[in-house]
Amino acid sequence: MSPRGRPSRESIYQRLDTQIAELWQKLGAHPSPLEASDIWRDIWYEEVHHSTAIEGSTLVRRQVEELLREGRAVGRRC
Repeated sequence: MSPRGRPSRESIYQRLDTQIAELWQKLGAHPSPLEASDIWRDIWYEEVHHSTAIEGSTLVRRQVEELLREGRAVGRRC
């Protein structure tokens, strides 16, 4: 401890490293941001595909993905 009773910066960093290691051990590894974005994108494609199928769309998932990537819509123009 420092003269004023505060822990040293080094001891705080050491405690933080220990707590992070314990957290990793308890929870396991999490996906990287890139992996997570791929997972969320796939969930989004699935959700849109199933939602449109409920509404009567006959598009297959691949077609839904293509439309979403291109930012296009399908349907009659008014």
